[in-house]
Amino acid sequence: MRVAIAWNGLPFYAARLIRAGIERVDVPVDVVGSKPSVPIEGMEEELGQSIHWIDNQEARSWDGVGLPVPDLFIQTGWRYKGFNTLGREVRGDGGSVISMVDNRWKNSVRQWVGAVVFRAWYRRWFDAVWVPGASGRRLCRFLGMPDADIYEGVYGADPEVYPRGLPLSQREKTLLFVGQLIPRKNIDRLIRAYQEFRQDHPDWTLRIIGGGEKTIPEEESGIEVEGFLQPEEVAERMRKSRFLVLPSLEDHWGLVIHEAALSGCGLIVSDNVGAGPDLVTPKNGFVHRAYSQDSLEEKMREAANKSRNWLDRATEKSRESAMYFGPDTWADTFGEIVAEYGR
Repeated sequence: MRVAIAWNGLPFYAARLIRAGIERVDVPVDVVGSKPSVPIEGMEEELGQSIHWIDNQEARSWDGVGLPVPDLFIQTGWRYKGFNTLGREVRGDGGSVISMVDNRWKNSVRQWVGAVVFRAWYRRWFDAVWVPGASGRRLCRFLGMPDADIYEGVYGADPEVYPRGLPLSQREKTLLFVGQLIPRKNIDRLIRAYQEFRQDHPDWTLRIIGGGEKTIPEEESGIEVEGFLQPEEVAERMRKSRFLVLPSLEDHWGLVIHEAALSGCGLIVSDNVGAGPDLVTPKNGFVHRAYSQDSLEEKMREAANKSRNWLDRATEKSRESAMYFGPDTWADTFGEIVAEYGR
């Protein structure tokens, strides 16, 4: 028996998840990836084996990749031509194909139309799906997947990379944003909300980590901007910050929320972040309306006014909720999938 995993834009955290899965099963596992948009150092060292890099926009064959056709193929999504042609070859050889799906339930017109298309076309491509959490499960049930063929926990950061920091009451009064500086991340609304918030809370800092098309003026009072950082550098910033803020207009899950929860941060997220139902509760964070600056500012104020006891309990609550995701969970689920769909 042979297994292959194909991940579009293979990220650092995925290498650690996959390695945990490989170590859990007693079968050969090949890894195929397309290059991530931002290069990460030491990917193959993290994985513990070679990665077969491909251009995912082009049709591919297993022979062309340099690998035998696997019995079980796990791929991200169903819109990448390279992976889809590899999956077709697996199905033609009598193997099983699992799709990793990161979208969330939105109850939108597009999803209602998509459900018809999925049932008529894509459903027959896959034996099962693997989603991040509760919202992804709800979506895939809506698309027509039986509940028994939906697995959770496809995303997750590694606690070894993101260890717990000090209790929140002992940390700097910092709101931390980590992500691309693009419209979807709602960075302009975040800055405006922070400017209003800071009028009454001048001792709080907004630290922004990431790069993109948006330029943050250097003269903005109270705002510290850093570019792209390696994961261990991001983890160090998280351990020092009180709250991670992710005000995205759209985030299918939002891995950075899990990273921050592992670090013990309080969480302020928009209602369009898929990880919210899995990781944010009134005991460790706040959910604001994505398109409302007033709502975001209100949650910042609530966070800044929380008591020492609430802050320190929030540290533990974030860590507790984060433990349901990560390499151990991924490896357990991977083992179940291999046992169920391998041959």
